[in-house]
Amino acid sequence: MVRSNLNKKIKYDCVGLEVNALDYLSILDPYPRLDDKVDVVKSSIQGGGPVPTALVTLAKLGAKVCYIGKVGDDAEGELVRSQLEKEGVDTRFVIVDKKIKTSKAYIWVDKKSGKRTVALDRDRKNILSKKDLGFLDSISTKYLHLDAREPQINITIAVWAKKQRAHVCLDVGSMRKGVEQVFPYVDHLIVSKRFACGFTKDTDPHMACRKLMKTGCETAVVTIGEKGCICDANDRIFLSPGFGVKVVDTTGAGDVFHGAFIYGLLESWPLRKTAKFANACAAMKCRRLGGRAGIPTLNEARNFIETFKNKTKIK
Repeated sequence: MVRSNLNKKIKYDCVGLEVNALDYLSILDPYPRLDDKVDVVKSSIQGGGPVPTALVTLAKLGAKVCYIGKVGDDAEGELVRSQLEKEGVDTRFVIVDKKIKTSKAYIWVDKKSGKRTVALDRDRKNILSKKDLGFLDSISTKYLHLDAREPQINITIAVWAKKQRAHVCLDVGSMRKGVEQVFPYVDHLIVSKRFACGFTKDTDPHMACRKLMKTGCETAVVTIGEKGCICDANDRIFLSPGFGVKVVDTTGAGDVFHGAFIYGLLESWPLRKTAKFANACAAMKCRRLGGRAGIPTLNEARNFIETFKNKTKIK
């Protein structure tokens, strides 16, 4: 691990921490039932993980970002790091551990719907500890992005972020043990409909969003797939509609949404503009296989929104 000069802090727009993986993706047609055998239509190997993919999105949009995590001393770990670096994500604080295997995700995509099934193969020893974060005094950030997979280490770095008045964003896609322990440190809570309704025990995502605001966050957002997202801030709840595209693969759509949403926060955009931008970036990603391949640049996202607006006017 490379340590920076402690006399001069490295400044980032966003720092992200937690699980990474190498994604092995396959499009299947037809999607198999139990005990079926089918041929792969198309395949790809890409870096994955919710936080790393959000950081790649931010980097492509022009933000300065850093990823904190752990990989094994293997070919997969080298590929995870090299892909992040190629996309503009600083990986100098990524730990290479010879005692673990790099996480792998096996993803099967239904050609007809673009929806996918994910199986994560993660070494149980592949977790960060407080001693792995000794470099924190050498960096600063405006935003911290977490996924709450390991609540205690999330809290440790969230406390660090709060001390320097950074904003904390949290991504939760599915029910996770101990996630509520992280909530008191979160400014922007962005979760899936599955988690929102499961956690609040409310079938209406609008009501679930309102209940999530009671955790103390500044902004609560519930993503609802192709329909867009529901946002609540200052008791003003609204639906931001999604963008209709021909879906190839939904893998990473939520992760890209998070990255684009944080970009809007960095730019101090109004919440409605931020939500619309994040919806657009997520939709654009869905046109390509994998979580990373379809991530747009800032100009591409702006052009997409403008073109979509013009098409809507014509109709």
